[in-house]
Amino acid sequence: MRRIFIYMLAFTFSMTPAWSDIMSGVFKTNPSEETGGYLHIVFSACPDNSELSCGTIKTAIKKDGSKNMDYEHLGELMVWNMKAGTEGRYKGGKIWDPSENNEDGSKKIYNSKMELTGDVLEVQGCILFFCKGQDWQKVN
Repeated sequence: MRRIFIYMLAFTFSMTPAWSDIMSGVFKTNPSEETGGYLHIVFSACPDNSELSCGTIKTAIKKDGSKNMDYEHLGELMVWNMKAGTEGRYKGGKIWDPSENNEDGSKKIYNSKMELTGDVLEVQGCILFFCKGQDWQKVN
């Protein structure tokens, strides 16, 4: 019995790295349909839970390629609480679209999932069964 327990414990710990991968790097969002500008989102461990991935707005870039130092959402979380799955997949988190608000002016927040394939991060946000997504390119 003890040997079985030890084997089960060893198997569990050998699988842990697949579940605890933290997304890292900086990704470029798609350009805004309204302004033509885009954002750089930096991914790392979440500030309040190092086992989950979060994405923070690092830089705002105007349509002409210059930095928008006055962008009101710099430093804010755009993606949070993403749990690693297998093969570059992340799920169970939230994503906020800074270009959209609810009718009452509050932030529009979606349930989110992501998949990293090479240097492309496919990001999806869903409310009920209505989903929208983007492919973000890794910049470093």
